[in-house]
Amino acid sequence: MGEARRKREAVLNGPCPCSSGKTARLCCFNGQGWHKPSAVLGLKALPATGRVEKCYMKELGSCVPPISAEHIISDSVCRVLMGDGEFSISGVPWLEAGETKIMPPLQTKCLCTKHNSALSPLDASAHYFFASLKSYLEHDAGSRHAILSGHDLERWILKTAKAAAVSRNLARGRQRLSGAFSRDEAILDMLDDSRHWPAGAGLFCTMNSGNIMENMPRFQFQPLTDEQDDIKAFAINIMGFRFELLLEAPDLSKYPSLAGARYRPSRILISYPTSTNWVTLSWEDGKQHQELTVQWLQRR
Repeated sequence: MGEARRKREAVLNGPCPCSSGKTARLCCFNGQGWHKPSAVLGLKALPATGRVEKCYMKELGSCVPPISAEHIISDSVCRVLMGDGEFSISGVPWLEAGETKIMPPLQTKCLCTKHNSALSPLDASAHYFFASLKSYLEHDAGSRHAILSGHDLERWILKTAKAAAVSRNLARGRQRLSGAFSRDEAILDMLDDSRHWPAGAGLFCTMNSGNIMENMPRFQFQPLTDEQDDIKAFAINIMGFRFELLLEAPDLSKYPSLAGARYRPSRILISYPTSTNWVTLSWEDGKQHQELTVQWLQRR
């Protein structure tokens, strides 16, 4: 057996880079390449049980009380961001402009226990994404690979944004937003199944290949609104990586920041002088997707 074949067999018989605990050949390697299917949440298939009025999924009729204390940003993601330090927040309407406050991660009561639990696969996917990026940015430990569904990451951002909107923690400038989305009637469908996202909607990376970046252990998102102040998109910063999440196909005349942006990037490659680590984002929309390579500037 040649050296190249031995290395390939070692990869395929080793642990899958999606962290499932299965071997790669029995998980995310399909014989030709890597693919991580999106999580099946089955929100619309949950048995009818009733409504909890404070749950933003109450119209599904499958609520199970009591209302839960939902973290606006998943607790597991907050712990990745904090590391051994503290959690701080800024930019919310109840703080002064430019003020940063150290406090526990924000919670809100906007989901019943059943629906909070039903969304947990998205929390797990986001945790793996954040933890992988943080590890790759902070430790040059040889070539490493992580894989997750890009659709799960999109839906986690939408879930996070919905919790922030319902709890009235979003503002434009100093003006508190109502929390209404331009596609409010479709939000539950979009959370439930990635196939319900409009064609052309989703995650855009606004960075360019070759950008030199610096690790910033933070998660920032800013709502972008239409003429009625309804939320239609979000500008996002994940540890220094810049994205925009659009809830409908973009009108490029209204989104100059998307000129040259990569729609649903297939891989994020973090390049050190002597090694490369990468995060693969799997998509199921039948389109070709581009890679993004960034260079690491310094360790913090």
